[in-house]
Amino acid sequence: MKQWLAKRGIQYLFLLFSAALGVAVAVVSVWADGATGSDKKDWAFIAGISAFGVVLITHFEKRLVEKGKERAEDRAIRAEADMTQLYSTRLRPLSDTLKELTELYATAAPLPSSVPSQTASDLRQRRKEILDQVLAGAVTLTAPPVGPSFIPRARCSFYLYDATTGGFTLEGTFPGYRTPRTTIDPTGAAHMKNEILGGGGKTFRIDGIQVDHSYLVPAGTGYKAVIAVPVIHGTKEIGILSVDAPSYSDFIDHHVPLMESLANILAASYALG
Repeated sequence: MKQWLAKRGIQYLFLLFSAALGVAVAVVSVWADGATGSDKKDWAFIAGISAFGVVLITHFEKRLVEKGKERAEDRAIRAEADMTQLYSTRLRPLSDTLKELTELYATAAPLPSSVPSQTASDLRQRRKEILDQVLAGAVTLTAPPVGPSFIPRARCSFYLYDATTGGFTLEGTFPGYRTPRTTIDPTGAAHMKNEILGGGGKTFRIDGIQVDHSYLVPAGTGYKAVIAVPVIHGTKEIGILSVDAPSYSDFIDHHVPLMESLANILAASYALG
């Protein structure tokens, strides 16, 4: 009962005062209808004060609701940040170990040069399933959908690197209704190769402070923030996993190790085939 009064009591109190003052305005207007002279002015003054009180209470009530909404949003943001930190600290060591184990296995027992077609097809299908889950997971864990439409705000893409040509092609993206470039031109490929994939790999981030633009997010796409991480196993450069969001504030520092963990999982899947 006390909790209910603490949460709702003030709102209902404002509602009661607002209703009472509204009735006072109506009653005063009726009583003052036949008044003249100073009485007319007195009644008009009372009606004016009552009407002002209605407006003032309505404003305070609205502001109270807005503050409650702001507090709820702040709590949701903090909870999301805490959850992201938890995923980062728990997932990162696991993904590192999985990647190392897969690389060790692939080195000790590599696939034969000639793989049966059915086996190759099964490997591709399993790898695609992992890729789809990584893409969807990156969107959900970084900039999750919000109501009322619950349309995904982030977009995650994986660009496969071709060491022979030095080019990148889009291997997968989520969600599928707003796809990025399907083929990267030489200028973009050089940027991605040199600044993200090359030299053992280095995470690239557009945060609006140190970096505020990139080839990865052309103007007019509706995205500003980017975290792009290299996908590498051993010395083999596989590609780049990139997640985009509408605003810089959508990404926090803990999202970087989270994306690196997902990239490690993706690298492990490519190490076996």
